[in-house]
Amino acid sequence: MMLRYGRVNLGMVLSLLSSLLSLPFGKRYHVALGVCFTLLTAVHTWQHRKQFGHYLHKERQNMDLFSLPESLLGPSVKVKMFMQKIQVLHYIPGRVRLYSQHLINNPEVVRQVRQHLESMPEIREFKLNPATGSLLIQYSPEDVARNPFLRDVEQLVVKQYGR
Repeated sequence: MMLRYGRVNLGMVLSLLSSLLSLPFGKRYHVALGVCFTLLTAVHTWQHRKQFGHYLHKERQNMDLFSLPESLLGPSVKVKMFMQKIQVLHYIPGRVRLYSQHLINNPEVVRQVRQHLESMPEIREFKLNPATGSLLIQYSPEDVARNPFLRDVEQLVVKQYGR
């Protein structure tokens, strides 16, 4: 049996059924069964601790790095880390549409990205859409060589599209 985000296993089904079936037999029986299944859950978790640790490590890597203070990471490091987490949706020389999950409904990240892009005279215009995570940048293709951010974007385009 499959659910939307995972599998229902036999242990979960047995736990649910026995918990429901124990209700008519009295509170003591129900509590004792609950304690037994809690202990079984603890043993099961201990058996799969390596896999759990792997998932936890993976989630830590995906944490929002923009929540870290400026004193820990400078703005250039944050922008570089942001650049590693974006995708190119569309590209023509002088115009690129990027996507980042970090921009979705995250006003602090949007503010920092907007502030960073406003400081670049090579960028003619940009539009941020926090609802979709989209970032449209219009620039002069001749200015790419002078701006490290635009060079990184061009390298990302080359990596994704092979242009």
